[in-house]
Parts: sequence; C-alpha cells; structure tokens
Amino acid sequence: MSSESRASSSESRAGKRELPSLARLREGLAAFTPRRAPDLGRPAAVLAPLLCRQGELHVMFTERSQSLRAHAGQISFPGGKVEPGDRGMRETALREAQEEVGLDPAHAELLGELDDVPTFVTGYVISPVVALIDERSLGPEGRYPWRLSQGEVVRVHELPMRDLLEPSALRVEERERDGVRFELYSYTARGATVWGATARILHQLLDLAVGRPVGPPPWHNVRSLK
Repeated sequence: MSSESRASSSESRAGKRELPSLARLREGLAAFTPRRAPDLGRPAAVLAPLLCRQGELHVMFTERSQSLRAHAGQISFPGGKVEPGDRGMRETALREAQEEVGLDPAHAELLGELDDVPTFVTGYVISPVVALIDERSLGPEGRYPWRLSQGEVVRVHELPMRDLLEPSALRVEERERDGVRFELYSYTARGATVWGATARILHQLLDLAVGRPVGPPPWHNVRSLK
C-alpha cells in the first residue's frame, strides 16, 4: 500500500469561515437519509453527544484506557456492538453511553443518524446516532456530570466544533490499495487527535453542521477493496 499525505486546502475551508449552527444541524439531519451497509460487517452503534454552551456547539469524545486490549488510548465516541436485547441502533448507542460515561438517556435528545461506517480491522459496521445533551442537566459551568467506566474510559474531551472546523485541524491521507484510491481523515484540536472510523463520522457531522453537501458514504468504494 502506498500513501500520500496532504493537509486539507479546499476553497470552502480556506475562504469564508464556516460557522456551525445547531439549527442548521437539526435541519440537515431531518432531511438526511442515512445510507446503510449491513453486509459489510457485524452491527454496532455509537452516540455522538453534543453540548451547546452559550450557543456554541461542542462534541464529546471518550479517551479509552491504555490497558485495554482493543483500541487502547483511542479517542472515540461511546458505543459498542448491538446486543440481543437492544431494540435498534439508537437503544444500543444510548445503552453504551450510559455504561461508558454515565449519560442518562433521559438527558439525550436524539437528533438523527449518520451513514454507516465500516471498520476494516475489527469487522464491524457502525451506525452513528447524534444526540444533544439537555442544557438543564448541565452544571453551573456548563458541564455534564460524567461518570466514567473504570478501566475503560480515562477522560472525556469536549471539543468546540469551531476548533474542529479550523483548516489546520483536518489532515487527509490519500492512500491506494489494489488500484483504488481512498481518503483517511484525522482531526486534531486542543491536544486531542481523532482518527479512524470516529474521524469519518465526525467529518460527516461537521458537513451537516455548516450546511456543506454530504459526500458519498464512507463505504462507497469498500467493495472494490475486497
């Protein structure tokens, strides 16, 4: 596999500053039909929790413990595989968020869902669910009382969406495999780096938050790589 790295420099990012908006995100998610790929792996779901402080959107991520066997130290959304008793992806995402960070499902307003994202190494297909944390559940400093799962989550990162939209925050790697070119995203803000499947989910979330056209699904050329 050959690789070529480049920083994002599209005119839309380098020109007029794009500001995220909760109203725009609501509108975008309401009109968006998630594209599914159940044949590409075992079903899983994640919750992309958003907090709105003084009109500014923040995205919450977990940082996994270095002692874990899988995805040690990775910054990601809370989530996991679908269990037999789960009644759909939304219930899986809410259950996992409650187990990992203590989010009360009653405090999460589900805004919509994003495209499925396959994980090439672990063989899962992730269905992302976007949720807004109820402002009434936040403390005096706008903080949610997270309760981290010991041994699994070491901290949470609440990154301002405007920071993630800075041109310098995004890095795109162009790679080629078996003659098929594809892109890998990573985002860095406030010392935290988001990569892999989580970055692909974040990329689509940011597009919707600023009203950019949503591109092809993350798995559009996966079958060509098999």
